Amino acid sequence: MQSSIIPADLNYASSGPFRVARLPRIEHTCHKLFPQCLGTQCLLRLDIFCPKGGSSFGAAPPYPLAIFTGGFLVGSGAYVSYAERLASWGYVTVLYDKAETAVDNLDDVISVKFIQEIMDWCGSHPVVSRVSDFSRVYLCGHSRGGKLSVLAAAVDPRVVALCLLDPVDNTVWAPLGPGYPSAIQALKLLGSKQTIEGTAGVPLALVGSGLGGDCAPKAANFRLFYEACTAPSWMVSVEQAGHFQFLDKQSSMQRAVCAQGRLPDYSVRQLSQVRTRSMATRTCLKPSLQRLC
Repeated sequence: MQSSIIPADLNYASSGPFRVARLPRIEHTCHKLFPQCLGTQCLLRLDIFCPKGGSSFGAAPPYPLAIFTGGFLVGSGAYVSYAERLASWGYVTVLYDKAETAVDNLDDVISVKFIQEIMDWCGSHPVVSRVSDFSRVYLCGHSRGGKLSVLAAAVDPRVVALCLLDPVDNTVWAPLGPGYPSAIQALKLLGSKQTIEGTAGVPLALVGSGLGGDCAPKAANFRLFYEACTAPSWMVSVEQAGHFQFLDKQSSMQRAVCAQGRLPDYSVRQLSQVRTRSMATRTCLKPSLQRLC
């Protein structure tokens, strides 16, 4: 990984210097995953957010690739502000939706293969492959998406950094077993994992909610992810935040099921986006883009 000294007065809370171009939604069928997925379950719907206008200040593609994985049955539209913020600072960012329901869901093993399929797809798509550095990937995830990001990092050397927002490991609703490995156990090995760049360890940033409750049980929550990590890691605990306050917009069901803290949702998102972007700056940017930061 490339590194640089980050100015102490950098305002991570602001949008970056790039304009953001959102490509039309793309549907991709993951033929390689058949028969592990069947029919419409093999379908991914992807939204790509690209940095634009970098030539005016000396930046040019390829830009680092970020893939954001949402929580269980949470639509990717709940994380658009995260993608826009990352793209404004020079990251080609992918949001995606799988075709699953509560009664016909995809297990963690196949879900990780979907993330790897997205990396492969970005490397072959005629537009995305020209603007993104798909060999060095930054994975971000909320809730179950955080767990899946860790599991993907454990098996794919293209992943060079992780940022997890209130991640959840195995619970009574998804107990440890076939198809549902533990991301906390996988984290114990990431400190010695070799990335595609030949470096050891996949650095990790965590933002957790102090009011996760049953939605992010203490036996599977962000603190255990942090304690298990053997790579460089940073953690922020937002004590007056609930599990779904990270979303751009909560549904009435999400508000009813999970606790709500005194901190406004907007503030939770802002804090999380600061951590998401600052972690990427420290680990993913090539030198020409680091100078902008």
